[in-house]
Amino acid sequence: MLTRRRFLVAATGLVTGTAGVTAACQSAPSDRPPSRPFHRAIVVGSGYGGGVSALRLGQAGVDTLILERGRLWDTPDEDGKRFSKMLPADTRAGWFKEVPPSLVPSFMGISVNAVAEQNPSPQPVQAGICDKVTYGAHDVFRGIAVGGGSMVNAAIAAVPTPEQVHAAFPDIDPAEFLGTYVERAKTALRISYRDMNWFEQTPYFQYARVGRKYAAAAGYGVDYNGSAYSFDYMMREAAGEVPLSALDWEQQYGNNHGRFGSVDQTYVAEALQTGHVTLRPLTEVTGIRQEPSGEYVVSTREIDRWGTEVARDEIGCEQLYLAAGVLGTAQLLLRARETGDLPNLHDELGNGYGNNGDIMVSHMLSAQDPAGTQQSLLGMINLDGRADPDNPVYASMFSMPLPVETHALGYYAMVRTGDRAVIGYDRQSDSISIDWPQSHTDHLVERAKLVFDRVTQANGVDYRDDLFEGKAFAPNTVHPLGGCVRGQATDLFGRVHGHQNLYVNDASLIPGYIGCNPFMTITALAERNIEAILAGRR
Repeated sequence: MLTRRRFLVAATGLVTGTAGVTAACQSAPSDRPPSRPFHRAIVVGSGYGGGVSALRLGQAGVDTLILERGRLWDTPDEDGKRFSKMLPADTRAGWFKEVPPSLVPSFMGISVNAVAEQNPSPQPVQAGICDKVTYGAHDVFRGIAVGGGSMVNAAIAAVPTPEQVHAAFPDIDPAEFLGTYVERAKTALRISYRDMNWFEQTPYFQYARVGRKYAAAAGYGVDYNGSAYSFDYMMREAAGEVPLSALDWEQQYGNNHGRFGSVDQTYVAEALQTGHVTLRPLTEVTGIRQEPSGEYVVSTREIDRWGTEVARDEIGCEQLYLAAGVLGTAQLLLRARETGDLPNLHDELGNGYGNNGDIMVSHMLSAQDPAGTQQSLLGMINLDGRADPDNPVYASMFSMPLPVETHALGYYAMVRTGDRAVIGYDRQSDSISIDWPQSHTDHLVERAKLVFDRVTQANGVDYRDDLFEGKAFAPNTVHPLGGCVRGQATDLFGRVHGHQNLYVNDASLIPGYIGCNPFMTITALAERNIEAILAGRR
């Protein structure tokens, strides 16, 4: 059907970007308001894609502004810490929430929310670091901060297999993607690898060694992933030489020490050092539009840490890079399309959303296989069944780091289904929605159950439902993907169809599923995209 939007896109010839920095304008349009600030480029978001984009633009000498909705977590509070522990958590944990969002909401009948309520934070609600949003039959968790999800994830630097790269990106040579761009991401993010002698004897990974044994009994291997958390620092923690972090209930709400590979300390810090990049944290982008001159105008709302509005502004730019994560990028583009501020955006926008096959699960451990009373919350290992052509799986193992034996093993599993959803926009409420039906979650549970039935039966243990409030499987995702899929809503390097000099460079480009923890893939793809854009490749 030839809609008005499709006609406009066709009539403009699907204009998709500049031929590179050297062909771009060198100054602001002459007919613009002189009071409106102007930058050659604006990057919205400072996670993996935004950090990559800002650094490479800065290195190319492009005057670039990073706009980030969340805080720059660079200053300790009166307690000497920047971040909150996971339990008990304070209001630094949640984005304007008294009770923080938790991936594991209960244990043995005890509610994590109840613990938080019984230990009120000395601080009021604030621009905390983690948010949870429910869309249909699944929950999405995301980091809101300078550094994005790199601040709150488990730092698992999983590398996709060549088969996974080919399935997600059929046009990209897996050898080049893995050998050039993933390696570039490893270096930039300071990915470290464990000392296996230490791993085999430390009490902090006893649960992982038990999980490896259980996986082997079911016919699965494991992947010893790299980490954006320093294994060297972790070994010094265990030796009592440095302050504790990964070994002291710090992970989902940030790490006060040891997470040296987060984007704020790598890509963003290096971008600022170029002298061509500036950063405005606690600045939400509320709208984007394009003037007849071609200039993009970005509307912003700045708040302080406690949510008080400080200023509203309009900022102009020649090149606009959207890297606000799947939810943020989709909302900005869909709002602009539906309000007419960017009328030529493609009808594919919003399609292809997936949750990377995420589903959480837990089972018992036998009395002969204790998890231990000390656990590392970072540097986990993964049950690796990606070679299974019918039901591939990648599942990060974790345990509850309590000072008592729990006999619990949990997994953050990624399984494959063909289910995808559409991200929609409601103009009246100015919000997005994701049509994620219960059947999609049921399919995830079915796939995961095939895997973990093998694990539990091979080891003579049962599922346990006390970690997820009465359910053995929990539909939580920290890996939303898609909504602005490359080759559909954009060209193959993230140039958005219909508007020149408009780019997407984040997880929105990935078609719903990669099959392992995706931040290395997101970073590598962003590196490839910005390299091509700066060089004018098509």
